[in-house]
Amino acid sequence: MEEYSPNKIPKPIRIFNIIWAAILLGLCCYTFIKGSFVYPGVRESEPVELSGASLILFGIGLISSSLNAVLVVVDHYDKRDNEFLYKQIAKVLNVISVVAIVLAFGYQFIVNQESAVVLNNVR
Repeated sequence: MEEYSPNKIPKPIRIFNIIWAAILLGLCCYTFIKGSFVYPGVRESEPVELSGASLILFGIGLISSSLNAVLVVVDHYDKRDNEFLYKQIAKVLNVISVVAIVLAFGYQFIVNQESAVVLNNVR
């Protein structure tokens, strides 16, 4: 049976992950303090402004992404034979991040949709 050797993450990658996690958490805090996040439009499209429930979903995505970045650093310092656990957690955090951010933009798109039917005689 092979002898276990723990993960060794290079120092520049660990530093980058800590800085990246801080940037993501800073963006999350800034958007919650401001109350909205404006994603600029491309070419002639309108910008998307996330607020309310979509902002909460966006924040969940940012927080889970930052946790994933920190998890790489924690895995480096954890010398136990449990890399499979870190990989499982990383997969779950990735899925949560992507799903939450896609749902945030999708929800905001649905909320901003204009009604397809306009009834003029309804009081």
